[in-house]
Amino acid sequence: MKSEVKRYLSNIVEVLEPRLEALLPDETETPASIHKLMRYSLLEGGKRVRPALIMASWEICGGAFGDDRPVLAGAAFEMLHTFSLIHDDLPCMDDDDYRRGKLSAHKAFNEALAVLGGDALCIYAFECLANLGNLEIIKEISRALGTGGMIGGQVVDIESEGKRVDRSIIEYIHTNKTAALIRASVRTGAMLADANEITLQHLTKYGKCIGLAFQVVDDILDEEGTTEQLGKDAGSDRAQGKATYPSICGMVESKQYATRLVDCATDALKPFGEKATVLRSLAEFVRNRVS
Repeated sequence: MKSEVKRYLSNIVEVLEPRLEALLPDETETPASIHKLMRYSLLEGGKRVRPALIMASWEICGGAFGDDRPVLAGAAFEMLHTFSLIHDDLPCMDDDDYRRGKLSAHKAFNEALAVLGGDALCIYAFECLANLGNLEIIKEISRALGTGGMIGGQVVDIESEGKRVDRSIIEYIHTNKTAALIRASVRTGAMLADANEITLQHLTKYGKCIGLAFQVVDDILDEEGTTEQLGKDAGSDRAQGKATYPSICGMVESKQYATRLVDCATDALKPFGEKATVLRSLAEFVRNRVS
């Protein structure tokens, strides 16, 4: 199963990277500095999990082979994800020096350019999404990014630093800051394939569970992983007094919770039978990051 999901992710990268390369302005185009930052931050980095979820969800819902829309949607999601990482690394946020194994954008360039570069990627993403010709998908992603989604989770994350918070606060942060966009990626693939409401309900449950599991595992890896493994500073959550599952629930319970979430995600796929093999493999990929 590990080899299967690695192969699938590799295939996604093979298709997606040239598309991202073509969509971004050339680094010689004026203003060159911001275009260099955008390409530095977006290209040749990341696991491309969100585009993989879009494509797998599209396929499970009978999306036609050769349709370019899921690839374009995947490119938009990677731009949005990278925009969030650039801003998350800023000194006014998490103040991380490394991302994806290299200097974070504000370190490699400067803070002002990192803010503007993140903004530019977000704007480019919505240009891509507009070309899908599906207003409901734009609404879906906007909700996942706004104060009822990623931005709301980031606000509560910042406001919780150094404070004693309960599990409900951590659940809110992770459900919104991380899981909302992952859930939206699963739903987007299905919506592009004109999935019916029952199908969307099952895939929404899968996306929510796998998205939350992804962040719980990230919390665990921040404690147990190395900077080389993570591609960013290990132990930074603890150093900054971040609200994480291990800090509140302990490591054993956090790992058990991650496992339950992955089981919940795979359970949501039962109605799809063998068609859901890739989505199950992606869920196991999340679990195996700490096994």
